[in-house]
Amino acid sequence: MSQSSRAELLTLALGVLPALPTTVDVLSEGGGCHVLRLSQVEDDLLHGYSTRSAMRAGLHLLARVYDDRRGRYEIEFEVDESFFHSGQEALVHLAVVGVRHRKARRAAPRVGVSVQLAARVRYGHSMPRDTELVVRLIDISATGLAFVTERELSPGDMFMLAFRLGDRDLRVESRVVRVDPAPYGRYRAGCEIVEISDGDRRAIAALADQSEERGSQDERRPDVVAALADAREARIRRGELDEAPGKNPAVG
Repeated sequence: MSQSSRAELLTLALGVLPALPTTVDVLSEGGGCHVLRLSQVEDDLLHGYSTRSAMRAGLHLLARVYDDRRGRYEIEFEVDESFFHSGQEALVHLAVVGVRHRKARRAAPRVGVSVQLAARVRYGHSMPRDTELVVRLIDISATGLAFVTERELSPGDMFMLAFRLGDRDLRVESRVVRVDPAPYGRYRAGCEIVEISDGDRRAIAALADQSEERGSQDERRPDVVAALADAREARIRRGELDEAPGKNPAVG
């Protein structure tokens, strides 16, 4: 990254961060949520203090901040250097490598689906980056999606999902905004879509618009459908059931 780009991103970050010194919570690509105490700026770098055992050069950290005038933002830091400060804390020099505005979006029509896939962690409270979870996508819209998983997640966890929907391969980055219990000891994660190509967003919107209305979300209970589908697949693998021919699980 050029020095001019680094300086511009630092200026943007300082525009939405509370006045220094300040404290923010950050998600680490190594897994976990940590308190980061930002103290000052020097040579286009932010100086701060955080958990010594969790800091290292090259580590990426993600902070979510709210500014009354400008709204919600995400700031991504990269640890430039980490120094011993005390038994518990490290002094870290941080470069700002990304500033993203979290735009509020209106609710969009959703389409029920049933697609099993591997969700790859981008940032997680309890999982390191690139951890993969087997999940089942149960509905999707142009602005959000939901999946069920056996693992309890946390709001703010971010995932990259790649899957096929209809005749199109999609790649979506999503952030968990709500986690609810689901049948059979699972969890339903409701997510907002934070990164998607314009073409993929249009394709999802068109599919949702074309989907026939078959009752309310509560009546369809996609979480129950997904749990039953997973149970049926497990029985097929054990040889207890024969797979029914001609069934397309991609769209429910």
